[in-house]
Order: sequence, then structure tokens, then C-alpha cells
Amino acid sequence: MKKRLALTAALGAASLFLAGCGGPAASDGGSKGSGALADITVGTLPIVTNTVLALGVEKGFFKEEGLNVKLASAQGGAALVPAVVSGQYDFAFSNNVSLLTARARGLPIKIVAAASSAGTNPTPPDEAIVAGPKSTAKSLAELNGSTVAVNGLKNMVEVADRVALEKAGVDVGSVKFVEVGFPDMPAALASGRIDVAHVAEPFLSQAVKGGARILSAPYREVLPDVFMSSWFTSEKVIAEKPDRVAAFQRALEKSRAYAVQHTDEVRAYMPTFLKMDATVAKEIAMGNWPAGMPSNASLQAWYDACVKYGIFAKDALKNPTDILAR
Repeated sequence: MKKRLALTAALGAASLFLAGCGGPAASDGGSKGSGALADITVGTLPIVTNTVLALGVEKGFFKEEGLNVKLASAQGGAALVPAVVSGQYDFAFSNNVSLLTARARGLPIKIVAAASSAGTNPTPPDEAIVAGPKSTAKSLAELNGSTVAVNGLKNMVEVADRVALEKAGVDVGSVKFVEVGFPDMPAALASGRIDVAHVAEPFLSQAVKGGARILSAPYREVLPDVFMSSWFTSEKVIAEKPDRVAAFQRALEKSRAYAVQHTDEVRAYMPTFLKMDATVAKEIAMGNWPAGMPSNASLQAWYDACVKYGIFAKDALKNPTDILAR
């Protein structure tokens, strides 16, 4: 009964989400376009990691695998989950905490490929906890009783920040998390409206130019080079269209491998995909695009942190690796 209620709620959320963002009409998942290509809709976010897939579409890697891709953009990965569950989108991108949370709530989704990982020091992070120019903090250990801005509450950002703060000896219970959009963080830090924030590129570079200081790459505190995000689909698509899932995975790997070997081309394509200034695209840290599936160790680390900080109960998801498509 709980799973049916959760699924019903998700389908309702999907309808509201699609109506609000003007998403595409539902794909029948089996229609063929010209040249016997299968039409699929892929949900993306306007972030650097998703440039890899978008460039792959532009280069024709998906058509080589028989797929005609329509991209649909959303503002948050959690919003894409109900769109996939409802069948509106065939595949989509999200962070692994949102996906584990959805699975814990009984939603029938599976990860089909990894999308990003956090890297290791000394590689520059593409997301970081920073102190603004008006803050005196020089390390995480000085953040007891502070307010930390995150782009969303109870999401992967907050979970990672809690892990990093606790490892630094901070009483996490004394820290208040507030929601501020990534684009608004650099100005809020510069003005002193907020003192500490978890900022992602391209806004991280902007904040540092404005005087902010990087205190921590929090994802790396969860696990070195932890897998952060993935591409996923529904159990229904996996069961009914396994060949299409395999084709999507092959095209993704072609796109990833090409991007790794042609980072200058990825940077050159960012202004088109992200509506970003070309100068900014040349400067930002781009992150890491790993092959294959997210590691079992990464999923376990996120799972343990989610249970510890009350994102979902342990009984709701017995094994985090169950979310991987086999």
C-alpha cells in the first residue's frame, strides 16, 4: 500500500512538473522516427556534467546507436524522477542522493550509467564550501553555530556538507542550513548577506573572484572521488526495452570517452548548451566523468550518510546497490 501511494504521488508530481516547465509530450517509448531511429526524451539539467551528453547528441553518437534524442531541461534532478516514473521521459539525470531517496520511497527506478565523480585532491573541485569575503573563517572547524547556504534542503549538497563539517569537528546540530540558489550565491557572499555557502561551477569561480575562500571540497569527504550523479530510467523501460537501454548506455559511453579526450571542445560547446559566457567556460573546473556504473562503495557511503542524517530510514532501503540496473 505504501509503495502504491508513493507511486501515485510521484505520478501526480510528474504531471505538475511537466505542466509547469512546458515539457514535451509523452513519448510512447516505441515510436520510430525517420531512418528507423527510436525517439527518446532525456531529462537534463543546465550544468556542466550534462554538456557531455548534449555534445554527444550533437556529434551523432546517439543516432549511431539508433536513437533520436530530444532533450528536456529541468532545474533539479529530483523533479526528473517522477517524469521518468510516469513515462514522460525515457531517461534522465539526477544526483545519487535523490535517486537513493526515490528508491527508498518505493519508486521503480534504476541507474543505467554513472555521470560524475568528485575527483581527488589536488584537482580543483567544481563544487566547494566557501567563506565569503566578509567572513573571518579560515577552516571548516571555525563554523560552529554558522549558517550555511545550500541550493536545496535535505539534498546531496546538505548531506555532503554535514559529513565534511562533522569530520572537521563541528557540532552539526549548531549549524543552520538555508536555501539559496547557486546563481544568487556569489552576490549574496560578496554583500555579506550570507557568510558561508556550498557553491557549484560556474558560480564557484565567480564567488572566488569576488573574494570568497574555498574551505572544503565536501563530496571528497564523503569518499575520495565519490560518484555523485547518474543517468537513470524506470524498471518498466528496462523490462520492456532492454535493447534501447543498451543502446543508450553505448551512446553515453561514446559521448563520455569523446569528452574526456576533447575537453577543449566541451568548453567550446558549453556556451551553446548552458547559455554561458565563453570566457567563463574557459576558466571553470569541469569535474570528472567516469565510465560504467557508480561504485558500490560510493552508493554505500551516500546511503550511510542519508540514514545518519535522517534523509530516509534504513528499513526503507535494505541494499543501496539494488538501484543499479543489472
